[in-house]
Amino acid sequence: MKIRARGRQLGFLAIVLLMLIVVIAALAVTYAAMLSRSTLSSGSHFGSMLALFEADSGLEYEQRRWAQNLDWYRSVTDPNPPVAAAQAFGTGTFAVNSSLPATLVKTRLLPAATTLTVYTTDRFPASGILQIEEDLTSAGEFVRYTGIAGNTFTGLTRAQLVGTVSNPAGSLAHARGDAVYPVTILRTAMAANCTPLASIQVDANSKFLSAGTLDIEGEEIGYAGSTTSGGTMTLTGITRCLGLVTLVAHALGQPATPVNVGGDSASYEAELAAVGTQGGNIRYARRTIQR
Repeated sequence: MKIRARGRQLGFLAIVLLMLIVVIAALAVTYAAMLSRSTLSSGSHFGSMLALFEADSGLEYEQRRWAQNLDWYRSVTDPNPPVAAAQAFGTGTFAVNSSLPATLVKTRLLPAATTLTVYTTDRFPASGILQIEEDLTSAGEFVRYTGIAGNTFTGLTRAQLVGTVSNPAGSLAHARGDAVYPVTILRTAMAANCTPLASIQVDANSKFLSAGTLDIEGEEIGYAGSTTSGGTMTLTGITRCLGLVTLVAHALGQPATPVNVGGDSASYEAELAAVGTQGGNIRYARRTIQR
């Protein structure tokens, strides 16, 4: 009887030992899988950080190049192509696109002219409104155009009323080198105060920067970001009352233009967008710069 009982005990212990071996083996497999995932995650995170470093390095590289450019707006294209070539840096690459919110007159515009030749029509809409020169109370003018041929705006209608803003001087001559801005239309009424706003809306215009500064009836308004949907551009992170202004309310339908001339600078604002790549990791960075 004792021998039989001892045999049962040994059999039971063998079963327990087998179960322990199975459990330990399962734990080992689970740990190995967790370790593998952790290693992959760590490697992916490190690669992502390197890709962001590549993108930031691209912005620094391009900003330095722009600082050496004496006049941004005399470029015959936006300074980089729509699909920028990747440049090797360290063990990865970066590619940078640059965007400008305006251009300059290339061929003198006479009062009766119906075409306007500029340095570049890149990113201007196929038809729309332009503002030539800054001060509409003296030499400035709103112009509507119906088409683009190369670097020439065609089908001009001169001295236009936009919203309630007119051109008191009428149709004038404009010299080579005068600023040419895209014009869009305000779709959010703004009270006469400096209270920051979460957002405002304007008609979408591909020439406008995704973040930058607008002029609305003489008030400079900063925006930190934007989205575009259904022909409407929503500007976010609004800062009002930049610079010296006589503050007024802005009604729906008033014209809005980018700000690119400030003080003695002929090239005031531009936007850089970089893509950094490290292995399979891709990161993006964007910066608005001012001279």
